[in-house]
Formats: sequence, C-alpha cells, structure tokens
Amino acid sequence: MPDTATNPQYSSIQFTNPQRETVRKVFYQGNPGTSDTLLYTSPNLPGARSEILQLIVTNTDSSARTLWLHMVPKGGSNAVSNALFYEVSFAAHTTTIHDSLRLVMEEGYMLRGSQVASNKLCLTITGLVEIRRGGLS
Repeated sequence: MPDTATNPQYSSIQFTNPQRETVRKVFYQGNPGTSDTLLYTSPNLPGARSEILQLIVTNTDSSARTLWLHMVPKGGSNAVSNALFYEVSFAAHTTTIHDSLRLVMEEGYMLRGSQVASNKLCLTITGLVEIRRGGLS
C-alpha cells in the first residue's frame, strides 16, 4: 500500500475489494412482540454475513421491563445456547447503548426477540452487511 504521508499523489486513492460489498444499515428499529418475533435475517446468499455493531434499548415505561434477544443459526430456533439477552431487565425510563458488540452473523442467521409487555421496550440494532460476490469466502 502506498505511503500517503510521503507520496501525496496517493492521498485520494481509496482501496476497495471489487469482490466484496459492505453496506452500513439499520437491522431493526421498533418494539419486539410479546412472543418470539423475527427482527432481522442476515442475507441468505453464499458468503454473505452481517455484523451487529450497536444495540440501543430504550424502556419507555415507568416500570422495569424484560427483554429476550437471540442470534439464531440458519434453520435453528431460540435456545439458551444462542441467547444474547436472556430475561434481562431494563430500568424504567432508561436508554442502554451497547456499541462495541461486533457480533458476526453468517448467511441466514436471525435475530429474534421478545418482551414481557407490549410496546414498552424499543430496540434499534445497527451494523454492517457484507456480500461477497460470487460466494467467495
């Protein structure tokens, strides 16, 4: 890679890999249901993956509320072994930000969640989606 400090002519060059495309996106924003709810599915394409970077949980209620959140492998279902948050209580009128997650979801993985009371917890989940053209690994 050229040294941009000693070679200013290279300072505007962006190095990209034409075989991969990465896009930043919001995976989910809303209120999970009171029963198991599909929140996001990583693209079901050969070589695709998603990376969860940030999770924001806001409790809009005057009481503490509980969240379940699972990262489920393709074709799988919720289990203790794939729980990210399992019966985690969030205090009344608070916002919790988890911004150093870097959780990788392979193709077809799902985020599934639920809460005890309707419309009390609001989730915003953001990250990156990477698609490898031609299914390259």
